[in-house]
Amino acid sequence: MDNRNNGYVGNELKKRSFEGSKLAVLSSLFTIYGYATLRKELSKLSGSRLLLTDWQNQTLQSLIGTEAEVRLTNQLNQRRIARECAKWIRGKVEVKASRESHRSSQNLIHLMANSGDEHFAVHGSTTLTPTGLGEVRSNGLQMNTGISDTETTLQLLAWFDGIWSDEVGVADVRKELLERLDFIAAEQPASFIYFLTLYNIFKDFLEDIDEENIIRSKTGFKDTLVWNKQIG
Repeated sequence: MDNRNNGYVGNELKKRSFEGSKLAVLSSLFTIYGYATLRKELSKLSGSRLLLTDWQNQTLQSLIGTEAEVRLTNQLNQRRIARECAKWIRGKVEVKASRESHRSSQNLIHLMANSGDEHFAVHGSTTLTPTGLGEVRSNGLQMNTGISDTETTLQLLAWFDGIWSDEVGVADVRKELLERLDFIAAEQPASFIYFLTLYNIFKDFLEDIDEENIIRSKTGFKDTLVWNKQIG
């Protein structure tokens, strides 16, 4: 599944039974709209484990959505989605993250049916985001393999369990994630929205800003004011 011409991860997952099932996800990125893509299915689970491998670099803005998801973020329903996502996580979701950043193309979604006899896994580049699930078209190349063979899926689950139980390599970040979601869902002052908007407009130029440039800009601004006064 490449989320483009040869199948979509989200559509394939929705064909499976989530009722009473257990979910294990290893993902380098997670967004509230990734949750929203599978909201109905996720609400049916009996338990979930979410392991984030690049949590150290996940900002508040990236938790809301990436640039590829601008069509969704423009709907301005982030507060409601964040509130629903927080409620889901407070239910039966455990959340851990790598202590060190591991941005990797190897991600895993493993679904085990309530009976324990049926397993389905998606292994590859998919992340728990709209682009990773195929809800939004990605400009990058993606490739994911859907696996229903019991032996192979159990091997993948054992791989996940090994990372999950590594007390040295991972830490519980459930509380931290909930705090961020609650912040997104809260009523924010107009000044915060203003500065957040400015940040997203000029974030690509932040590396060019240093003390010398600021001083030069102030000097140029003063010279302009003097010049305007002289000719005015």
